Amino acid sequence: MKILSWNVERLKTNEKDKLDFIKNLILSENPDLIFLTETNLTIDFGTEYFSLHSRELPDFYENQKYESKENRVSVFSKYPFKETIKTYDEYTAISAKITTKSVDLTVYGSIIGSFGGRGFYFENDLENQKSEIKKLKGNICYSGDFNIAFSGWKYPSKKVIDETKLFFENENLVILTKENADCAIHIVMNNDFLKNKIVKSKMIEINRKISDHNAVVSEIK
Repeated sequence: MKILSWNVERLKTNEKDKLDFIKNLILSENPDLIFLTETNLTIDFGTEYFSLHSRELPDFYENQKYESKENRVSVFSKYPFKETIKTYDEYTAISAKITTKSVDLTVYGSIIGSFGGRGFYFENDLENQKSEIKKLKGNICYSGDFNIAFSGWKYPSKKVIDETKLFFENENLVILTKENADCAIHIVMNNDFLKNKIVKSKMIEINRKISDHNAVVSEIK
């Protein structure tokens, strides 16, 4: 299984060159699961992928202006979504169950703090998402823009980093992308799913004219 996660920095419907770049880069990696954040409902990867999206953002929401078709989270999967799971905030987090070739998997895509790693929205999202992740049963793939860097620059703070690492450890979850320096985009999976498997992760550096976030890829064999 190959998983790609990326914040595409609020793609607009008229940005055809940027859209083409995003689609070509992702399709060249040929991932089984794609998690996109700060995204747009116009992104489509064709009939090979099923899609699940957070609710389209209104013109003005949480003191922020949004353009047509903007949404915070989308998940694309080569495996069909057999059941969607309600989350605490339909704009900020989405979840569903899929069945891969061998096992059932619950996917959870999100942003933790739509305006950065500090303040009310970040703290509220972090606590609500921790609560929902704890309730999920079986195999889990949790991914998106966490606004937390587990390596390199200590963002948003050492306290938040250490507490979040401890939470994942206590829930038997592994941060596959924690070694990517200064990166807020992450892929987290449970230890049981990873047992007896080889995991390789990488970060794809992105031109800042496209996005202020790099893409991350984890491959599990």
